[in-house]
Amino acid sequence: MITYEWDHNDLAYVEKKLGSMKGEARKVLRDAVNKTAVSARKRLLQVAQERYTVKAAGFNSRAVIEKGTVVNPTATIKVKGRTLTMPRYRITRPKSGVKAEIHKGGGLKTVVGPQRIKAFISTATGSTLVFQRTGKDRYPIKALRSPSVPKQIEMVYDGKKITSTPLKKEIQQLYQKYLDQQIERVLNK
Repeated sequence: MITYEWDHNDLAYVEKKLGSMKGEARKVLRDAVNKTAVSARKRLLQVAQERYTVKAAGFNSRAVIEKGTVVNPTATIKVKGRTLTMPRYRITRPKSGVKAEIHKGGGLKTVVGPQRIKAFISTATGSTLVFQRTGKDRYPIKALRSPSVPKQIEMVYDGKKITSTPLKKEIQQLYQKYLDQQIERVLNK
């Protein structure tokens, strides 16, 4: 969950810029925060899809915006979802095992477990899933999954080993830009 809030410094800044129209300050903050949330959601999903090989349907439906109001000008981007199944990523089936590419540019790598046991693809459940045996015996097996969408978005937002520049700073600059835009809009009415 990523939250965009205003603070009292922002409120004072807006009231100072508006002068006699300072009654519109909370509306300006609300509009700036909401525009920032919409742009941030789009940018976060875009950068995550540039970094991970997951298909778009795996991302877009999992990020929802709760918009701010005049009383509480705070917008929240809620990213929900479980871990994704491996077929949502780029996978291939060579003669033995499975190769997958989770991070773009990382290349296809053979999926192996801690005991060097290769993964395999099964369609017995009605959908294509990647499985791996947990030991030398035929059973039990486990379905392999990737990092969840919330974790991927968090990695992109904070820049943890995923991108050279975290999006946190870029989004803060967007907020400042939208704040100034909304002030100009109100002053030019």
